[in-house]
Amino acid sequence: MAFFGGKDGKQARREAERIRSRTMGMFSVVVALAMGAVAYTDWKVEANVSLGYLYVFPMALSAFVNPLPVTIGLALLCTVLQDVLGPRRETMSLHVAENLLSLAGFLVVGFLVSLIARRRSELEDEVQRQRDEYERDLTLAAQVQRQVLPKPITLPGLEIAAAMHPARMLGGDYYDFFPVSDDVVDVVIADVSGKGAAAALLMPSLAVALRLRARELSGPAEIIKDLDGVLKQVTKPSTFVTMFYARLNHAERRLEYACGGHNPPLLVRPRTGESWMLEASGPIVGILEDAEYVNTVVALEPGDVLTLYTDGVSEQENVAEEQFSVERLKGLVLKNEYASAGAIVEGVAVAVAEWAGAKEQEDDLTVVVAKVR
Repeated sequence: MAFFGGKDGKQARREAERIRSRTMGMFSVVVALAMGAVAYTDWKVEANVSLGYLYVFPMALSAFVNPLPVTIGLALLCTVLQDVLGPRRETMSLHVAENLLSLAGFLVVGFLVSLIARRRSELEDEVQRQRDEYERDLTLAAQVQRQVLPKPITLPGLEIAAAMHPARMLGGDYYDFFPVSDDVVDVVIADVSGKGAAAALLMPSLAVALRLRARELSGPAEIIKDLDGVLKQVTKPSTFVTMFYARLNHAERRLEYACGGHNPPLLVRPRTGESWMLEASGPIVGILEDAEYVNTVVALEPGDVLTLYTDGVSEQENVAEEQFSVERLKGLVLKNEYASAGAIVEGVAVAVAEWAGAKEQEDDLTVVVAKVR
C-alpha cells in the first residue's frame, strides 16, 4: 500500500531538472534585458564615450548557463554592438584594434566563466552520482529491513498481523512476534529515539538480542531489563528506546506484559463492549541506572483485540495541526473489532494517511494487532 511521505529520487531529479530549465530561461531574459540596457545607454546617453566594456557582465552571466559556442556568438554580437553604437575612432587602424581587443577580452571572460560553469556542472554531476548511490544503498537497506520483519501468523487461538511505514526510507520503529513454545507467542513493539539510518542501525541488534534471550529469561519484565543493560553498554546516553513486550499464552488465553515507557496498547473486548489501555509501565529503556520493570497479567477472552502502536499513529497531524489521537484509534478498532487482524492493521494505516492528507508524515508509523480466537 502506498503511504504518505516525501518524494522519491526520480521525482526529485525531475523537479530539479524543471527548476534548472526555468532558471536558465530566467537567465536568458536577464541577459537580453541587460544587453539592451547597455546598448541603449551607449547609443543615446553617452554618445562620445564607449560603454562597450559593460557588455562583459551580461555575457559572463550567459556564459555561466550556456554552452561555449553560444558564448562565442554572444562575444561577436557584443563586439558588433559596440562598434555600431559606440563613438567612431579617428583612424581605421585604431578602430580595428579597439574591436579586436574588445573581442579578445569578451572571449577570455566568456571562456573563463564557461570553464567555471563546466567545473560546477561536473561537481553537481558527481554529487548527484553519490546521492544516487547512497539512495540505492538506502533502498537495499530498507528492503533488508522489511524482509527481516515477521509475516502475519495464525495459530489455533491467536491471529497476529502488523505493518510499519517509515517516515524516511529507513525506520527507527521495530516490531516482532515469535513463538517461544507451542502455546506461547512473544509480541514486541519498540521505538528508537530519532529517525532514519541512525535509528534503523540499532534495529537488527535489538531483534537479535530479544530473540536470543526470550527463551532464557522468565518473562517480559526480565527481558526488558536485560535489554536495558545491553543498550547502556553499546549506545550513547542520548540513545534510548521505548518498548512494550507481551507474552501471549493462547492456550490459557493469558496476556503477560511489561512496558518501558512505550505508548500504552489498546485492548478491546467486543463481547462486552469494553476497551481499556494497558497503562502499567516502567522507565524508558537505556537511560536510568538500576531501572526496574514489572510484569502485569491480563486474562483474555475470545474475540479480544490487542492493538500496539507507535507515536506515528497517535501523534500524526493533519493540515490543521490536529493529532490523530488515541481516541480516534480506539474508535477505529471498535468499529472494526470483528474484522481480521490484517484488516484492522490495514484500516489503521489507511485512516492515518487519510487524516494526514497533504501533511508530511512526521514519524515512523507502526501498528501490531493480536486477535484472540
